[in-house]
Amino acid sequence: MDVNMAKQLVVRAGKELVKSGLIARTWGNVSCRIDDKTFAVTPSGRSYETLQPEEIVICRVEDAAYEGEIKPSSEKGIHALVYRTYPDIHFVIHTHQPMASVISAAEMDSIPAGDYPLLGTKVPIAVYGLPGTKKLKSNIGKSLTDKRNHAIIMAHHGALCFGKDYEETFAAAQQLEEACRDYLLKMYINSSKAVEYDEKAYYNHYITRITGQKSNHSFKPISLYSSRRTPEGFILQGETEVKYNFNDTMPPEAVIHRVIYLKRKDVNYICQDIRYGLLEISIANTALRPLLDDFAQIVGGSAECAKSAASADIIKALRQKQGILVPGGGALCMAATESDLHAVQLVMEKAALAQIGTNLLGGGRNISFLDCQLMHIVYTRSYAKKANQASVSH
Repeated sequence: MDVNMAKQLVVRAGKELVKSGLIARTWGNVSCRIDDKTFAVTPSGRSYETLQPEEIVICRVEDAAYEGEIKPSSEKGIHALVYRTYPDIHFVIHTHQPMASVISAAEMDSIPAGDYPLLGTKVPIAVYGLPGTKKLKSNIGKSLTDKRNHAIIMAHHGALCFGKDYEETFAAAQQLEEACRDYLLKMYINSSKAVEYDEKAYYNHYITRITGQKSNHSFKPISLYSSRRTPEGFILQGETEVKYNFNDTMPPEAVIHRVIYLKRKDVNYICQDIRYGLLEISIANTALRPLLDDFAQIVGGSAECAKSAASADIIKALRQKQGILVPGGGALCMAATESDLHAVQLVMEKAALAQIGTNLLGGGRNISFLDCQLMHIVYTRSYAKKANQASVSH
């Protein structure tokens, strides 16, 4: 394939991954084989929304070596491994797609592939390894055993999908997501004895399993609202927007935001999130566990559930984290920029899906505390800065 065409396909795929929700921000990576000796791959830590062909890096299939000042994805070795193993594969994407991520957090070796033609008879789950490490590459290599299978789930990490071209690779990613959803819903129906799937009932089934009490499906969440910082205070965003100075008299829901802004100089945006099971986990009064490594990267470990919705209890649970749960109020997510806030929300929501799904599947092992801390440090010192710089520079 022509080098320029390969670069353009990689850029196109990066944008499509973000648009389709298969990845967010700079997570995940894309590559396209040029010939038997080289492939084009996405750079490290750069926004896919603004990615340009000249930023795509050319690596060798033999050893993933590259030339130039732009650093390729830390997972370049995995892409090279796929190309070496399967000569007829010409496109590879690493995704953080939601349903596959749920399955990745469960302690399983594989799931049945159902009737999906690009998945073989089953989808293997590669043993966990820290992102960018030889251990992760080695574990994936052990799962590359069935040429009929165009997808591998990586424990706690997401999925690797590949195909003969761009179209087949994205089809494999879509089939994988559907297969994971099918498997999860089958387990839910078996466990709950439900006749069919209902989203609200699915989330509330978690409350019943955790607390032993039947959940009230009509539960109304506590209103914690969202806000953004101003030079003298903040703007509270509820049914209407209300501007407050820090020394103003304000209602209890606004006091929570004032306390956070005064305690956390690094926070400029706060958002309440009750979607994708976050509300139900907060009702069950449990912490959000580090089952996925993108959650560990941004949050750094578990997101605690405050003792109550009182501002003092929220601050105590928050510490220096970017997100917490509030009993009956879902999650409070916070960050310095709108882009960072969106990233926090995404990983909190996906972590909630994983926690509810793994509970249904019999549990899931947390990523170790040390691994969580290591990934969080690397992310905050490197990838977060690169992502923000890229969004500004373009």
